[in-house]
Amino acid sequence: MADQNNNKTNLNSQPQSVRDQVALLSFIDDLIKEKNDPSIKPEQLPQVKAALLTELNEMINTRMVTLLPEVSQRQLDAILERKASNEELDKFFSEKIPNLTAELASVLIDFRTAYLLPLSSAKKEDLPPPPPAPVPVKNIVD
Repeated sequence: MADQNNNKTNLNSQPQSVRDQVALLSFIDDLIKEKNDPSIKPEQLPQVKAALLTELNEMINTRMVTLLPEVSQRQLDAILERKASNEELDKFFSEKIPNLTAELASVLIDFRTAYLLPLSSAKKEDLPPPPPAPVPVKNIVD
């Protein structure tokens, strides 16, 4: 129990960007457990987690940039050019995107859905039948 409290204290002393990545890794761990994919061997887990974390971060970054108006995207480019800190970037996005928390939650939901319910899982027999073809109508002359 003391170790858990010590780990929490250590995590709280870390920069926000580190805590964010730890939270995303926890989210990914939960997804992997939920999917329970038998094709993932225990020795593959670190690579799978790293790949999923990279993909999730890219998805978050893409969504955040697309939410910015063009003028803010140019400001972001300038900030990135001068290699701003993660804290500065966090502040920039929270100032420019008023509903940032909801947008981040939306990305997590989209990622979860894509991971747990991939499109390729739909088998032909699982799909509903196509609608019937329309019946040709003859012209009726009065």
